[in-house]
Amino acid sequence: MRMLLNFAIKYQSLILIAVVWQIMYLMNVFPEKLFPGLHTIVGSLIELASSMDLWENIFITLQRVLLGFGIAAIVGIVIGILMSRSQLMDNIMQPIFTAGYPIPRVALYPIIVLLFGLGSTSKVIIVFLECLFPIVVNTYYGAKRVNQIHIWSGQNLGANSRQLFWRVFIPGTMPSIFTGFRIALPIAVVITVLTEMISSNNGIGFLLTYLTASLSQSKVLAAVIAISIFGYLLDRILILIQKKFVYW
Repeated sequence: MRMLLNFAIKYQSLILIAVVWQIMYLMNVFPEKLFPGLHTIVGSLIELASSMDLWENIFITLQRVLLGFGIAAIVGIVIGILMSRSQLMDNIMQPIFTAGYPIPRVALYPIIVLLFGLGSTSKVIIVFLECLFPIVVNTYYGAKRVNQIHIWSGQNLGANSRQLFWRVFIPGTMPSIFTGFRIALPIAVVITVLTEMISSNNGIGFLLTYLTASLSQSKVLAAVIAISIFGYLLDRILILIQKKFVYW
């Protein structure tokens, strides 16, 4: 009973949305074909989850998300730290990220498709570009905010430059790095699904487009819920990893 109460408190906003949705359905505010009831949506979700199509397409999308996000994480951390420690690097890269941040990188997708084709490569590249900016910016400012007292303490204890970097500087930057990760990961999911909807014959975005063409609103909403659960689970996994590395 207590677990159920905790669940209701934690997800009260989602429960409220579901209740309002069902009330609007019962009041016939919109046509049923466009605004199906929760029981119909849940039934479609169960039907979708019981088919291999959903899992096969989710696995393809997951590969694209993790590959683009993973490359962006590695490159972004390196660039962010180099910018924080080298004035020359900062002077070179800062204008690029300042001017480039407001640009929707997805606008470059047609050009990337022309260069790399309609396959996974073009999708991974655009995911990489979208994820790179928040990771670099958060890593950069996190590295800049590492407490100088901690560095001086390490030096007084006899730590050399390598030990200071790995045992003081990197741990001090970790909270900001994971903040960048948590911003970038949902972006990776959104961009992957979007590019799959535009030009793909597989992936969860393609499945969503296919279901939209079937004119079954309940199936479309079931697919949207599946994407939401997919993104939520990725975020929960990232939080577990964060707790392992940022435990203070």
